[in-house]
Amino acid sequence: MDYRFVHHRNYTLREDEHHILESAISLISQPRDESFLKRAAVFIAAHAQVQYVLIGSLSEDGKDVLTKVFLKNGEVLPNISYPLQYSPCDAVLTQRFCYYPDNVQRHFPRDFELQELNIESYLGSIFLTEEGEPVGLIALMSDRQLENAAFAEHLVLVLSPAIEEELILQSNPTV
Repeated sequence: MDYRFVHHRNYTLREDEHHILESAISLISQPRDESFLKRAAVFIAAHAQVQYVLIGSLSEDGKDVLTKVFLKNGEVLPNISYPLQYSPCDAVLTQRFCYYPDNVQRHFPRDFELQELNIESYLGSIFLTEEGEPVGLIALMSDRQLENAAFAEHLVLVLSPAIEEELILQSNPTV
């Protein structure tokens, strides 16, 4: 596979990016309700400058993703279910994080949704339970290369614990 990890440890944040991360921390510190995942996705889309943000949970058998939020250009799309097989999201489950800076369609020719959406670049990360079991994932996608993948990774890492909590709560409301 020809994907790249973004090495956030080697990235020095600009001053404006520090402020964005502080705003992200403020977002996760606020009381949460059913709109939290949408607000997190909108925040990520705006600050990572991507067309699409998808936050999804895994089906019980772990073979499909059920979107909880699916954004295009900041607008909420209807939630969908799609198979992991042949998609970059499947690579996220095995690698835990992956980044395809360009030509993602070439790597996943059987993922027809990538073609339909004209996706060029993809950054994805897994969400885990406290036991280390996959509960869901996030995908940032665009029809061009991400302008700052290292910062996008920072943003996802800062918001991940709260998104994980929310996905776990939604999948197990009695917790």
